[in-house]
Parts: sequence; structure tokens; C-alpha cells
Amino acid sequence: MRIFTLTVTPIVRLRTWALAALMFTMGSASAVASTGPHYSTAGDYSQYTPYFRAPITGIETGVENPERAADAALDNYAVINTFLSIANSASLRLGLNGPGGAAGDRVGMAVGNAGTVGNPLNLSAVSVITLTTYSGTQLQETRVVSAEVAKDILLGGTRPTQLEFVAKLPFTHVQINVGGLLTASFKLKVYYAYAVPSLVQPQARGIVSQFSATGAGLAQYYGAGTSNTGVLSACVGAGVNNPERAVDNDLTNYSTFSSVVSVACPAALSVKLAGSLDAPGGYYAGFVIGNDDLLDLSILAGLRLTTYRDGQPTGESATGADLLELHVLPDGKYQVSFRTNLPFDEVKIERIGLVSVLDDLKLYYGFGVEPHAFEGSTHVLSDNDPTKPTFASTYEVRTQAGVCVSINGSCGVTNPAGAADNDPNTFATLALPTAALSVVELKLALNGTGTAGNRAGMVVGDGGGLLDASALDQFTLTTYDENGHMLESASGSSLLALNLLPNGQHEISFLTTQPFKSVQLTAKSGASLLTTLPIYGAFADDKTGGLPSLFVPLPVQLTTFGAKWANNGADVTWTTASEKNSDYFVVERTTGADAPFVAVGRVNAAGSSSSTLSYKLRDAEAGALGVAVLYYRLRQVDRDGSAVLSPVASLAVGKGAVAAPQLEVYPNPAASADAVLVHCPNLPVTGGLVQAYSQLGQLAGELAVPNAAAQVALPTLAPGLYHVVLRDAAGQTLATQRLVVGTR
Repeated sequence: MRIFTLTVTPIVRLRTWALAALMFTMGSASAVASTGPHYSTAGDYSQYTPYFRAPITGIETGVENPERAADAALDNYAVINTFLSIANSASLRLGLNGPGGAAGDRVGMAVGNAGTVGNPLNLSAVSVITLTTYSGTQLQETRVVSAEVAKDILLGGTRPTQLEFVAKLPFTHVQINVGGLLTASFKLKVYYAYAVPSLVQPQARGIVSQFSATGAGLAQYYGAGTSNTGVLSACVGAGVNNPERAVDNDLTNYSTFSSVVSVACPAALSVKLAGSLDAPGGYYAGFVIGNDDLLDLSILAGLRLTTYRDGQPTGESATGADLLELHVLPDGKYQVSFRTNLPFDEVKIERIGLVSVLDDLKLYYGFGVEPHAFEGSTHVLSDNDPTKPTFASTYEVRTQAGVCVSINGSCGVTNPAGAADNDPNTFATLALPTAALSVVELKLALNGTGTAGNRAGMVVGDGGGLLDASALDQFTLTTYDENGHMLESASGSSLLALNLLPNGQHEISFLTTQPFKSVQLTAKSGASLLTTLPIYGAFADDKTGGLPSLFVPLPVQLTTFGAKWANNGADVTWTTASEKNSDYFVVERTTGADAPFVAVGRVNAAGSSSSTLSYKLRDAEAGALGVAVLYYRLRQVDRDGSAVLSPVASLAVGKGAVAAPQLEVYPNPAASADAVLVHCPNLPVTGGLVQAYSQLGQLAGELAVPNAAAQVALPTLAPGLYHVVLRDAAGQTLATQRLVVGTR
């Protein structure tokens, strides 16, 4: 069925082993990732422990067939055998094809359980599994794999799954080292090493409770208590420790909820948002929170968020899983938020429940952020057309161990077509098996192809019991290529992510390393309350689920700016959607690239407003300057003296209105990966910058465009779909264009 209406994806649990590095932190961008993916398919392997099998006992140690992890077949594998009374550890180093990986890439190895009856992958035997990157022979980074991940590899069986982290340094080789306990042995398959570009968090506008004041100067930016301004005299400081830390300049600092709460004085913290402009209605209001453990949906029933403007409540508040949303951030923190309808400049978080997980809950800072921060740009769904003859091949039900749970004659799944079609009102129902060693599987074909690095997953409902992080131990997700070959999988709560959608449905997903065509959900019996599970469809997308790099909005939201020729002069006009603490505007003019901008006139601003306002200034001297084209810009000055410049608008003297800048990219589609030409008619005199972004949001190439007459070539682009953006000298977006580059 179609699931394109589901937009916001709060994450409840993420793979703990993937939290070693950040792609984005508040106020800064990530390192540029590679153009991968890159795999260990170049035949480059070394530093492995020689394989040895005792002739009498049959005990094995070392790396068997290491060359198979470095050949061109990604489904081929080496086997690490460890028996530590013979060797202290076993290791295998693999070189990547192409240039290798870059800072910001996901780096790791696809591995699986190679255990057999009588000699399984023994969790208790595993002491240390480490991943190490190298640039040539130079050691770059080392990460230790958690025992919880090793357990989920065991649960996942022989299917390939990933051990990985996010690289901070570039690399060409990846090494795995496995150690264990004396007298214990196990086997581990190693399929390939990889470098895959991480999902890139979209840049978004937003404001946070971050102020440069110190000590007592911070008191004006926060309150603890329950009144409409965040302060109540009888409950000052009630239930909140170190509230000033949630508004200081250090975003890693935090306040905490006290473990002592009461009905009369519930713990509450209210923080103001920095900047001179309110967060507009439609933005998400929330807090970044955390503790030293994993959080799940149970905390949402014990929290309330409320927004304020100018010290007064806006009337908007949210509590519970039906209204609040929980996202995990890439550094192990969480953000809890709701989507607003009204502007706000302050956010309050209250503890209204007594669940122990809220004891000592860390409160890092409040925020307001625009909605697109939580949306991806790539969405491929199992929304197949049921009227086509091939529709029956888009879904498949499987069982194992010879056990079939019969529901209306179906083996474990009723109406599987409901999860594969494009009807948003239909779904399949999977009955979780109760017999030991039995499983039920539903495989769905996507109406398109998922890209390496995308999330792969399924949208499900609660079913016959609460679906939370503990239920993930019953599920495995597996991807397949267009020929039906199994690619990779993830099992259990440390490898799968569980996301709560706004309509009460959930996404179960994992990050991939290979392109895929189908997604399969495998369910087994377990200890959770689940008995049946509605399945709405499969998906591939590039949502990251995290909080983006934020940029403080302009004090004035400028919606239009331009000039018209009238009566031998220029009428410069502009409109604003909202203003806060704005002082005045200055219209500036230049006659060409070699001439400076000069002030034409000044117009007082409204100060603060949430309504659309229009302004106009007459440049009566424009006709006497003796030039064919004039260029105008607007300088907006705030009450604190800070100033922001608008984009430049051009005006043909005697010829009416300004022509908007354009972006022409050709040929488009481009038949090959050769250079693509760019032309920018009506470009401002200050020139512009053209940038090409991949589907994952990575900057693939850029070039400066000096003037409107220039015809320039983009750097050579690999085959794929690109988003081309034209920006002015101030970084403002002037025009955009989609570009398709084919193969040679």
C-alpha cells in the first residue's frame, strides 16, 4: 500500500554501535563524504592470521580463505576461526576499491554467524571484536564492537549484517580483529568491507536556547515551576537541578529532573530561544534530552511540552505518544517535540508522570526547528499496481522449520497483497509464530530501487500488543536484489531501529550497504506481548531522524524584493512575513561590478510584527545616472545594530520590472558523465555559485559563475540524479534545477 503521507519519523532506538561519530553537530557541517559506496573487491587483503586445523582434534584457528572477502563477489566470504589456546586473536585487513572512504562515511564489514551444530558462534567466548581503519599503512581509528551487537549477530543466523561506525578520518583499508576466551572457539563469516556515504541531515532553519551570558545573567532566560511564564513562587526550582545549564552557551551541558517529585510542584523547566525572531508557526518545538540508558515510548506519557510567546502561553501543548514525537540523535541523545501552529519564543518541558526512567533525565536545551529537518528526499515504496499482471510477484510469504500458522488458509500472513499494493487503506496481517524454531516471513518488492546507504524497512502497526524496542528481538529485516539474491540483514534491538510515526504506526528499519529491490520481514516467537502484526508496506528512504545543523532565522523574514521603472525613476519595493526588533531598512544601489553600493534612502521598520507588511522607496535619481542597468539590494538593520543584506535585484533602465535570475543546465538529461554546461540569465552583478548535490544531499561539485553572460561547465559528475542550486554572493538560493546524468 502507499505510505507516502507519513512524513515525520521519530526514532525510538538506534544501533548502539553506530554512535561513535557525528555527521552533524549543532551549528556546524559534516565532513564531505566520499562518492561511494566502495567495497573490498580489488583483491587487496593482508595481515590475516594463517589458517590452521589440528589433524587429530579438528580444532580450527585463523582466517580461512581470506581472498574470498576481497574478490568481486559480495556474497562470497572468508571465515575467522578462533580458538585462543592456540592464538590470542585472529584478524583480516581488506583494501577498498577506488579512492577508499572519506571522513563522514559509514565504515565497516558485513559479517555473519558461521557456526554449525556443535560449534556455533559462542557469545560467551567473545571477549573483544574491534574494527580499525588505515590510510595505506597508517592507523587511523579503532572502535570496539559491543557484546550486544555480537549477540544480535548470533540471533541473526548466517545472513550478512554490518559491524560499522562513522569515520572521522579518511581511510583506504579496514581491519577486523577478533579475540575471545581460552578453551572456547567460534566461527565468523566476513563477506566484505565497505565505505558507504552516511545519510546527510538536511540543513534547516531553527533556534535554540543558547545564550552567551554567564552566572546570574542566565536567570532571565529560564524558569523552573508550573506557571504560564515558567515560574511559580511556591515551586521555584522544583524538581530541576542546575536549570541555567539548559540556556548557557555549551550545548553539551545539561540540567536534570530530580528524582523527587510531587503533585503540587511537578518538575518543569521553561527556556527562551535565542535570536531576535520567533520560531514561526509550523515549526517543531521541543527539547534535547537524554540519560545514561535507552529511552522508549513510555516516557512520552510522562512529559508535557508547552510553547510561549512574549511570556504568555500560546495555547499549544502536547503530551503522550499520540502527540509528542521522540527522535534519537546521532550522539545518543534524544529530542522530544511536537509540531506547532502558532509562533513561539519559549518552550517548557514538564514531568507529569512518575515513571522511574524520568528520574535524573538530562535536559540539554530547547529548540524550534522547521519541519523539513525531519524529512528525507528519497522515498521508494512497495506501492505496486495491483492491476498489472506482474503484481502477484511483488509479495511472497514464507515459513521455515516446517511449521505453518494457518490464518484463513494463509501460512502465517493474511492478505499479503494489502502490503504490496498502492491502496493506503489496505494492509497484511502477520501472525507471530508460537512454536519454537519456527518463523514467518513476508517479502515485498519495492516500486523502484533502494540506494546503497538508504534505510530499508517496513511500516507496521501495534498489532496484538505494544510494539516497543524489546519486541525487536523477534524480527529480522533482509534485503534482496532484483534477481532475488539475498544481500544483507539486521536482527534484534541493537541492529534495528524502531520509529514511531505520527499516526501511531511504526517503522522497523536498518541502514544498508548495497542497492536493493525487495525487503523481507522475518518474525519468530518471543517474550513480547505481540500476537499479530499489521504490515502496511516496505520502503527505502534517506531520512536520518536526527536534529540538523541549525541556522538562526533572519530578524526579518523577507518574502519579496524588487524594483520597477516608473516615470524616469525606480520604485524599490519589498514585503516581510514577520519582524522582531527590526529598526530600519536601507536601500543600496550600484551601477556595475566595479562600482560600490551607495545608500539611496532609509525606511523605518515596524519593530515587531507577525503580519505581512509592504514597503516602498522611490529612487528619483535613477534616470540621471546614464547607465543601462542598475542593481539594488536591501540592508536590514536590527535594534542591536546587526545587519543582514538581501539578494541583489537588477533593473533595466526604462524597461519595467526586474527579471528574476534563472538557472539553465544542459543537456538535461545528460547522456553521459561528461561535463554539463550552466548558464544563469539575469544573474546579479555580484555573480553566483552553482552547486550540485546528490540524492543523499552530498555536495558533488560546485563552480563560481562570474556574470549573466558566462557559460561554464560543472565538474564531471558520476551517473545519477542531482539537485542543482544557484546561490547569490550572500548564500541565498536564487533558483534550482533537477539534473539527470546517465551512463556512458
